[in-house]
Amino acid sequence: MKIFHLHHSGFLIQLEDKTLIFDCFTHIPTSLLRKGIPHFFFVSHGHGDHYNVDIFSTNRIYHPTYIISDDIPKASTHKTHAIGPYQHMSLGGMDIKTFGSTDQGISFYIATNSHRIFHAGDLNWWDWDTSEKPNIDPIQEEKDFKAELEKMKSLPMEFAFIPVDPRLGDSFYKAGQYFIETFHPKVMIPMHFRDEFGIIKQFKAKIGNTATVIPEFKERNVRIKNTWSLDN
Repeated sequence: MKIFHLHHSGFLIQLEDKTLIFDCFTHIPTSLLRKGIPHFFFVSHGHGDHYNVDIFSTNRIYHPTYIISDDIPKASTHKTHAIGPYQHMSLGGMDIKTFGSTDQGISFYIATNSHRIFHAGDLNWWDWDTSEKPNIDPIQEEKDFKAELEKMKSLPMEFAFIPVDPRLGDSFYKAGQYFIETFHPKVMIPMHFRDEFGIIKQFKAKIGNTATVIPEFKERNVRIKNTWSLDN
Protein backbone atom coordinates (compact mmCIF):
# COMPACT_ATOMS: atom_id res chain seq x y z
CA MET A 1 0.00 0.00 0.00
CA LYS A 2 1.22 3.46 -0.95
CA ILE A 3 -0.57 6.62 0.21
CA PHE A 4 -0.17 9.98 -1.51
CA HIS A 5 -1.44 13.33 -0.27
CA LEU A 6 -2.97 15.27 -3.16
CA HIS A 7 -4.29 18.43 -1.52
CA HIS A 8 -6.49 19.36 1.45
CA SER A 9 -8.68 16.25 1.95
CA GLY A 10 -7.56 14.62 -1.30
CA PHE A 11 -5.63 11.36 -1.10
CA LEU A 12 -4.62 8.62 -3.51
CA ILE A 13 -4.03 5.08 -2.27
CA GLN A 14 -2.25 2.58 -4.49
CA LEU A 15 -3.06 -1.04 -3.74
CA GLU A 16 -1.68 -3.96 -5.70
CA ASP A 17 -4.75 -4.35 -7.90
CA LYS A 18 -6.50 -0.97 -7.70
CA THR A 19 -6.13 2.72 -6.86
CA LEU A 20 -8.49 4.60 -4.55
CA ILE A 21 -8.81 8.37 -4.87
CA PHE A 22 -10.65 10.45 -2.27
CA ASP A 23 -12.07 13.98 -2.52
CA CYS A 24 -9.81 15.13 -5.33
CA PHE A 25 -10.43 18.65 -6.65
CA THR A 26 -6.95 19.38 -8.02
CA HIS A 27 -4.94 17.92 -10.89
CA ILE A 28 -3.52 14.46 -10.26
CA PRO A 29 0.01 13.98 -11.61
CA THR A 30 -0.13 11.28 -14.27
CA SER A 31 2.88 9.65 -12.59
CA LEU A 32 0.51 8.54 -9.81
CA LEU A 33 -1.94 6.87 -12.20
CA ARG A 34 -1.31 3.34 -13.48
CA LYS A 35 -2.41 2.11 -16.89
CA GLY A 36 -4.55 -0.99 -16.86
CA ILE A 37 -5.32 -0.70 -13.15
CA PRO A 38 -8.87 0.27 -12.07
CA HIS A 39 -9.12 3.69 -10.38
CA PHE A 40 -11.99 4.32 -7.99
CA PHE A 41 -12.89 7.94 -7.24
CA PHE A 42 -14.71 8.55 -3.96
CA VAL A 43 -16.38 11.94 -3.45
CA SER A 44 -17.83 12.69 -0.02
CA HIS A 45 -19.86 15.76 -1.05
CA GLY A 46 -20.13 18.56 -3.55
CA HIS A 47 -18.17 21.36 -1.85
CA GLY A 48 -15.54 22.86 -4.14
CA ASP A 49 -12.69 21.86 -1.83
CA HIS A 50 -13.68 18.19 -2.16
CA TYR A 51 -15.06 17.82 -5.67
CA ASN A 52 -14.27 18.93 -9.19
CA VAL A 53 -16.19 17.78 -12.24
CA ASP A 54 -12.83 17.33 -13.99
CA ILE A 55 -12.49 13.90 -12.38
CA PHE A 56 -14.92 12.66 -15.01
CA SER A 57 -12.37 13.53 -17.70
CA THR A 58 -9.93 10.88 -16.44
CA ASN A 59 -8.56 8.90 -19.37
CA ARG A 60 -10.30 5.57 -19.87
CA ILE A 61 -6.91 3.80 -19.90
CA TYR A 62 -7.09 4.17 -16.10
CA HIS A 63 -10.48 2.42 -15.92
CA PRO A 64 -12.15 5.07 -13.74
CA THR A 65 -15.22 4.35 -11.63
CA TYR A 66 -16.94 6.98 -9.49
CA ILE A 67 -18.63 6.55 -6.11
CA ILE A 68 -20.14 9.91 -5.28
CA SER A 69 -22.38 11.37 -2.63
CA ASP A 70 -25.95 11.68 -3.83
CA ASP A 71 -25.97 15.42 -3.07
CA ILE A 72 -23.85 15.90 -6.22
CA PRO A 73 -25.68 16.44 -9.53
CA LYS A 74 -24.88 13.57 -11.86
CA ALA A 75 -22.22 14.81 -14.27
CA SER A 76 -21.37 11.53 -15.98
CA THR A 77 -23.08 8.29 -16.87
CA HIS A 78 -19.79 6.40 -17.07
CA LYS A 79 -19.55 3.91 -14.20
CA THR A 80 -20.97 6.37 -11.69
CA HIS A 81 -22.62 5.21 -8.48
CA ALA A 82 -24.50 7.77 -6.39
CA ILE A 83 -24.80 6.81 -2.74
CA GLY A 84 -26.22 8.36 0.42
CA PRO A 85 -25.42 7.88 4.10
CA TYR A 86 -25.92 4.54 5.85
CA GLN A 87 -25.77 2.48 2.69
CA HIS A 88 -23.70 -0.53 1.70
CA MET A 89 -22.34 -1.72 -1.61
CA SER A 90 -19.85 -4.26 -2.92
CA LEU A 91 -17.75 -3.08 -5.84
CA GLY A 92 -14.39 -4.00 -7.34
CA GLY A 93 -13.38 -6.27 -4.49
CA MET A 94 -14.37 -3.64 -1.94
CA ASP A 95 -16.95 -3.70 0.82
CA ILE A 96 -18.10 -0.07 1.08
CA LYS A 97 -20.17 1.36 3.91
CA THR A 98 -21.25 4.98 4.13
CA PHE A 99 -21.97 7.07 7.19
CA GLY A 100 -23.17 10.61 7.68
CA SER A 101 -21.49 13.96 8.05
CA THR A 102 -21.75 16.92 10.40
CA ASP A 103 -21.71 19.20 7.38
CA GLN A 104 -22.72 17.91 3.96
CA GLY A 105 -22.66 14.54 2.23
CA ILE A 106 -21.20 11.29 3.55
CA SER A 107 -18.15 9.57 4.98
CA PHE A 108 -16.67 6.33 3.66
CA TYR A 109 -15.60 3.09 5.34
CA ILE A 110 -13.92 0.64 2.97
CA ALA A 111 -12.72 -2.90 3.55
CA THR A 112 -10.43 -4.16 0.79
CA ASN A 113 -7.15 -6.02 0.31
CA SER A 114 -7.11 -6.89 4.04
CA HIS A 115 -7.16 -3.17 4.90
CA ARG A 116 -9.77 -1.04 6.67
CA ILE A 117 -9.89 2.57 5.49
CA PHE A 118 -12.06 5.42 6.78
CA HIS A 119 -12.31 8.81 5.06
CA ALA A 120 -14.34 11.31 7.05
CA GLY A 121 -15.10 13.85 4.33
CA ASP A 122 -16.51 16.81 6.28
CA LEU A 123 -17.49 14.73 9.29
CA ASN A 124 -15.83 16.82 11.96
CA TRP A 125 -16.29 18.27 15.42
CA TRP A 126 -17.07 21.78 14.19
CA ASP A 127 -16.32 23.63 17.41
CA TRP A 128 -16.23 27.11 15.90
CA ASP A 129 -15.57 30.27 17.88
CA THR A 130 -19.09 31.62 18.44
CA SER A 131 -17.82 35.19 18.13
CA GLU A 132 -17.07 34.37 14.49
CA LYS A 133 -20.06 32.09 13.88
CA PRO A 134 -22.78 33.18 16.34
CA ASN A 135 -25.34 30.77 14.87
CA ILE A 136 -23.28 27.72 15.83
CA ASP A 137 -24.36 25.72 18.88
CA PRO A 138 -21.10 24.21 20.25
CA ILE A 139 -22.91 21.74 22.49
CA GLN A 140 -24.98 20.41 19.60
CA GLU A 141 -21.93 20.22 17.34
CA GLU A 142 -20.18 18.01 19.87
CA LYS A 143 -23.26 15.80 20.26
CA ASP A 144 -23.69 15.41 16.51
CA PHE A 145 -20.06 14.43 15.95
CA LYS A 146 -19.96 11.90 18.77
CA ALA A 147 -23.33 10.45 17.79
CA GLU A 148 -22.10 9.81 14.26
CA LEU A 149 -19.00 8.01 15.49
CA GLU A 150 -21.17 5.91 17.79
CA LYS A 151 -22.83 4.43 14.70
CA MET A 152 -19.53 2.90 13.58
CA LYS A 153 -18.03 1.83 16.90
CA SER A 154 -18.19 -1.87 16.01
CA LEU A 155 -15.91 -1.37 13.00
CA PRO A 156 -12.14 -1.95 13.19
CA MET A 157 -10.17 1.10 12.11
CA GLU A 158 -6.77 0.76 10.45
CA PHE A 159 -6.25 3.89 8.32
CA ALA A 160 -8.34 6.96 9.19
CA PHE A 161 -8.32 10.31 7.39
CA ILE A 162 -9.71 12.91 9.82
CA PRO A 163 -10.07 16.73 9.59
CA VAL A 164 -7.59 18.79 11.58
CA ASP A 165 -8.79 22.23 10.54
CA PRO A 166 -6.73 25.27 11.67
CA ARG A 167 -9.71 27.58 11.17
CA LEU A 168 -11.17 26.15 14.38
CA GLY A 169 -8.47 27.86 16.42
CA ASP A 170 -7.83 26.21 19.77
CA SER A 171 -10.34 23.47 18.95
CA PHE A 172 -8.55 22.21 15.83
CA TYR A 173 -7.44 18.98 17.51
CA LYS A 174 -10.72 17.81 19.08
CA ALA A 175 -12.07 15.58 16.31
CA GLY A 176 -8.76 13.82 15.76
CA GLN A 177 -8.10 13.29 19.44
CA TYR A 178 -11.58 11.93 20.09
CA PHE A 179 -11.35 9.63 17.07
CA ILE A 180 -8.04 8.20 18.26
CA GLU A 181 -9.32 7.71 21.80
CA THR A 182 -12.48 6.00 20.49
CA PHE A 183 -11.12 3.75 17.71
CA HIS A 184 -7.34 3.52 18.25
CA PRO A 185 -6.60 3.31 14.52
CA LYS A 186 -3.21 2.06 13.43
CA VAL A 187 -2.66 5.25 11.41
CA MET A 188 -4.48 8.59 11.54
CA ILE A 189 -3.75 10.98 8.68
CA PRO A 190 -4.75 14.62 9.27
CA MET A 191 -6.51 16.47 6.47
CA HIS A 192 -8.66 19.51 5.59
CA PHE A 193 -5.97 22.12 6.26
CA ARG A 194 -5.22 23.42 2.73
CA ASP A 195 -1.46 24.15 2.72
CA GLU A 196 -1.02 24.73 6.45
CA PHE A 197 1.10 21.62 6.90
CA GLY A 198 2.49 22.84 10.22
CA ILE A 199 -0.84 21.93 11.81
CA ILE A 200 0.19 18.27 11.74
CA LYS A 201 3.12 18.86 14.07
CA GLN A 202 0.90 21.03 16.29
CA PHE A 203 -1.68 18.25 16.42
CA LYS A 204 0.89 15.65 17.45
CA ALA A 205 2.20 17.95 20.16
CA LYS A 206 -1.31 18.63 21.42
CA ILE A 207 -2.44 15.03 21.84
CA GLY A 208 0.89 13.70 23.16
CA ASN A 209 1.89 10.06 23.24
CA THR A 210 -0.35 7.63 21.40
CA ALA A 211 0.06 4.21 19.81
CA THR A 212 -1.61 5.57 16.68
CA VAL A 213 0.89 6.63 14.04
CA ILE A 214 0.39 10.20 12.79
CA PRO A 215 2.66 10.68 9.75
CA GLU A 216 3.91 14.11 8.76
CA PHE A 217 4.06 15.49 5.22
CA LYS A 218 4.87 18.97 4.00
CA GLU A 219 3.66 19.42 0.44
CA ARG A 220 1.08 18.46 -2.17
CA ASN A 221 1.25 15.39 -4.41
CA VAL A 222 3.76 13.65 -2.17
CA ARG A 223 3.92 10.09 -0.95
CA ILE A 224 3.34 9.83 2.77
CA LYS A 225 6.33 8.08 4.27
CA ASN A 226 5.41 4.67 5.62
CA THR A 227 6.44 4.80 9.27
CA TRP A 228 3.95 2.16 10.42
CA SER A 229 5.25 -1.02 8.75
CA LEU A 230 8.03 -2.52 6.69
CA ASP A 231 5.85 -3.78 3.85
CA ASN A 232 6.75 -1.08 1.29
